[in-house]
Amino acid sequence: MTAASPLLEVKNLKLHFPIEEGVLFRKQVGAIRAVDGIDFEIQPGETLGLVGESGCGKSTAARAIAQLYQPTAGEVFFDGVDLTKLHKADLLKARKNIQMIFQDPYAS
Repeated sequence: MTAASPLLEVKNLKLHFPIEEGVLFRKQVGAIRAVDGIDFEIQPGETLGLVGESGCGKSTAARAIAQLYQPTAGEVFFDGVDLTKLHKADLLKARKNIQMIFQDPYAS
């Protein structure tokens, strides 16, 4: 019996937002580590829920996985294709198969 390939595989995903100072000559003085090295796999037929406190990076991680934000580092494989390496036109085609669902906290 062989293991199925994961439908989604995220390896060492990082998304850091730079902190800059200066008006004319902007200089990076630090970074906010919104997502800092997450790894997981989702097999076909599985579901994953990202759960955590407000502001902990759940939505930011989802947006980085969908390539709505460009990750600082890491790889995102969807059906064997590394989304972080796709050109814009190919990424737009791939996004047709990606969906984020946000829970309404008042309905739960």
